[in-house]
Amino acid sequence: MPKKKRMLLMLLKGGMSQSDIAAIVHCSKRDVAAASKLIKTKGLTAAAVLAMAESEAEELLAPKHKPREKNPDYLQPDVGSLVERKSKRRKLPIKLVWLEYCEQASRESKLAYSYQTFCEQFSAAQAKSDATTHFVHNAAEKAFIDWAGDVCWVTDRITGKRTKAYLLVICLPCSGLIFAETFWSMAQDSWLKGHMDALEYFGGVPQMLVPDNCGTATDRTPAYVTLVNATYLAFAEHYGTAVVPARVRKPRDKSLAEGVVGLTEQWIVAPANEESFHTLDELNDFVLDRVEWLNDRPFSDKDGSRRERYEQDEREHMLALPDCRFETYEPHRAKVAPDYHVRLDYMHYSVPFTLIGKTCDIRAYASRIVVACDGEVVAEHPRLRGRKGQYSTFEGHMPPNHRIGNSPWSRERFESWGDRVGPSTGEAIRRMMDSRPVVQQSFVACRNVLGLSKSYAPDLLERACESIVAAECAVPSYAAVKNRIQAMKAADAKAKAADNAAAVPVGDGWEVVDRAKGAGRVQGADAWRREEAQDADR
Repeated sequence: MPKKKRMLLMLLKGGMSQSDIAAIVHCSKRDVAAASKLIKTKGLTAAAVLAMAESEAEELLAPKHKPREKNPDYLQPDVGSLVERKSKRRKLPIKLVWLEYCEQASRESKLAYSYQTFCEQFSAAQAKSDATTHFVHNAAEKAFIDWAGDVCWVTDRITGKRTKAYLLVICLPCSGLIFAETFWSMAQDSWLKGHMDALEYFGGVPQMLVPDNCGTATDRTPAYVTLVNATYLAFAEHYGTAVVPARVRKPRDKSLAEGVVGLTEQWIVAPANEESFHTLDELNDFVLDRVEWLNDRPFSDKDGSRRERYEQDEREHMLALPDCRFETYEPHRAKVAPDYHVRLDYMHYSVPFTLIGKTCDIRAYASRIVVACDGEVVAEHPRLRGRKGQYSTFEGHMPPNHRIGNSPWSRERFESWGDRVGPSTGEAIRRMMDSRPVVQQSFVACRNVLGLSKSYAPDLLERACESIVAAECAVPSYAAVKNRIQAMKAADAKAKAADNAAAVPVGDGWEVVDRAKGAGRVQGADAWRREEAQDADR
């Protein structure tokens, strides 16, 4: 029985004090006193009360106040348009709007509401316009992503310095399943690694990823236009999902994510900051334990837990994970050299020899190099690390004459050429050819080094190679040999000038000879007279 009817019947029956009735029906003594007075005023009977509907009893004891009629002498403000105007300009003061309203009322010879009454009308209209709706989330349809506002801390074991760690939170709105992980920064690498770890934790991929408009997700170059950045878009394509960012400054588009972020700040960040963690791995172990606890904890307002609802309703609808993780890459461009290799970070990677002279696009991943030409992948190599100048060459990329070893440029030709210059030059050429996995790769460098015997004296080349060969592990290069030759040539010229200066004695009895005299550089007017004039003088 409704509380109001029950209270009236207990008063009509009698035998109980108003205090006892208030305690039984859980209401105030004032309400019981008002109901007793109403029975006497209206002359109510038990039969009349029993015949009443619930709404009639409510209206009898607590009549609703009718809205006060508006006074036509007052100018009625258009609060709807004012609320819309305020929503577009958040910092617009209400008092300014009220002053404009007062001026309008004065012009129209009407009364104006006080500032307090104006604010009450504005607040009531704003509350109606600020209504919310309940989103229905389908299984495996979305995943909300956001960074927590509060940060965790990692303490250095030796210095005691504290460093921030940022918490990335990802949740599935249908089941409410949560994943969280901390990172040193909010950079692109941390953003993508958190996504990959979350998808592997979920065991599947949702149809859409819904982040906010952070810099690692979007490029808002034009005003009011949201564009997913290229790296994040490539990540979504790799996992077969789509990226649909929430609207700018519209947190209600992903209100569940905002609620989950608050939940993680309460149950993960706050407890974590009461403990000391010396490494990021220690902190992430703690975070994962708390995430497991949150996912297994029963709901307070519905049956089951986040994990149970995920296993029952959502897991079977998730998309399958790809065979390998997404890798970020650095884009580069390089021209194919005559030795059918492209160069990246001082390393050389082969491509089909038919592409010599063309410019290719290179994707430099952490573990591999992918080379594409005209939008088509033409080569893929493991990424070389360590000593500069290494080569990765596939036999299928070589021209036929290189495969069978009958190139017009042969090893024997360059060895004999080097030996003709000198033994050190021959040894330098052999080292250059032995340093390449495919001997043909060194032919251009050998030709350039031996060509220095034509630009400079062969003995200078021999001396330069001798100084380089003296170092047992040194592999000659064109630049090193040429620089050594130029240094030796300059040193020889300086030494020769010093010897000439030392050979000329200085002292009495020596006459300075002007070697320019009679050389024709300075002559008198007679030297320029015509022959006829010279004959006449004779």
